Amino acid sequence: MSGTGALLGIFLGAGVLLTLAGLLALRPPRLADRLMRPSMRMAPTSLGPLGSLIEISRPFIDALSRVLGRDSDRSVTLARQLRRAGRSADISRYRLEQVIWAAGGMLIGAAVIVVASARGQLPGPFLSLLILVLAGFVGVLLNGRKLASEVRRRGQRMSDQLPAAAELLAFAVSAGESPIAALDRVSTHMSGDLADDLSDVVRSVRSGTPMVAALRGLGDISPSGEVARFVDGIAIATERGTPMAEVLRAQAADARAAARRQLLESAGRKEILMLVPVVFFILPIVVVIALFPGIHGLNLTVP
Repeated sequence: MSGTGALLGIFLGAGVLLTLAGLLALRPPRLADRLMRPSMRMAPTSLGPLGSLIEISRPFIDALSRVLGRDSDRSVTLARQLRRAGRSADISRYRLEQVIWAAGGMLIGAAVIVVASARGQLPGPFLSLLILVLAGFVGVLLNGRKLASEVRRRGQRMSDQLPAAAELLAFAVSAGESPIAALDRVSTHMSGDLADDLSDVVRSVRSGTPMVAALRGLGDISPSGEVARFVDGIAIATERGTPMAEVLRAQAADARAAARRQLLESAGRKEILMLVPVVFFILPIVVVIALFPGIHGLNLTVP
């Protein structure tokens, strides 16, 4: 009975929170929300069920964050991590995701408690509270691991796209285009995470940001070390007046060499894994096929 009461209390609390969020959502939008770039706004149809729930509860969490205050250094680090993962630097949205993941973990913990109580093994109040807290903490940890995995996968994709982008930039600059025009051409004719970041650089430069500052900003938020070194090389060449075509050709050669080296390292790491099907599947079948005719032809009799 206590397990059922706990679930009813959770549902009641969720309903109260959603009601308060709906009341806060009726307020006029803030100036920062009205001035937000269109690319940072997400259409309601593209949010999905989880995103829709996040957007519904956003006003309540924003008000709570303003009351409790925020750590500026931690917020800057988190915003940079979100940018590295390819997300918008919306800390409130990520905090809401953490709350939802923690609530999901607590729901799983509550389900475990209900199942244990149905079997007549109801844990004590302290143990039940400990299970809920640990389940919520595990949910937050899983959300953090998910963000780190997104950063790692995006960095790998950008490293794979770098050689082609470097070659196209070198060809465009050698043909007489300016660096910003070459970046625009490459970002237009390519697709992927690197092309999206290059188009952000082009937009920043055209909106008044110096090219060197825009490139260094891309290097700071890039999850790929190769891409960071590439844009830093372009920025240094721009500052010192080095011929851009020569620099880009050298950068393209370095990118190709790095991609080749990474491919060899990946093949070396997977060499042992490639032996698994040979040793455990192919080799036993070959041995059986080789020995079966001889074993079948033997006629051992005891005199």
